[in-house]
Amino acid sequence: MKSKDVKNIEKWATELDGVITMPDLKVVFGGQSEAALFKKLESAVKEKVLIRVKRGIYALPGTALEIISVRINPDSYISTGTVLASKAIIGSVPMRRIQAVKIGRPRTYECETGIIEHLSIRTGLYFGFETIDGIKVATVEKAFLDVCYFYFKGRRFSFDPESDVNTGGLNSNVISGYLDKYDRNFVSFFRRIWKI
Repeated sequence: MKSKDVKNIEKWATELDGVITMPDLKVVFGGQSEAALFKKLESAVKEKVLIRVKRGIYALPGTALEIISVRINPDSYISTGTVLASKAIIGSVPMRRIQAVKIGRPRTYECETGIIEHLSIRTGLYFGFETIDGIKVATVEKAFLDVCYFYFKGRRFSFDPESDVNTGGLNSNVISGYLDKYDRNFVSFFRRIWKI
């Protein structure tokens, strides 16, 4: 790969927070065929300038998983143990792994940087997040309820939702307000286990 091409890719990927897509490359290398662009990408990956996240999405090595996640699906929000650990509500979660929630089919993406898991939630439960530096992040209460909800649905986590969560750090009024949006079966299950 030509050093000029490498510098262009690195420059643009850096300006795009470390993630570059095929449409971005069409702008960088305007007028080139898709086959020529794929060839440049293959060379950039081979030379370890970029890592392949999934077809059409590439990142600079070391790019934060949260940034990659939002470029894969801008509507996903970071949640579950990823948020709880960052707020010291639970101990640590596996490094180089994040979980986000979205509407639609669940997906898992593995790349050299780590694992991004997009869990699926129904439309009525897509709420309880804020945007921080362009990334949607669940409130700590919603992250906890997401854990409880997926646990109710049979999902297992690297921590025990029943015993490893410091619920004293959660706002019970916010949780009660959020619970109004959930179905009766889940609310009954939640109230049986967590006395918040």
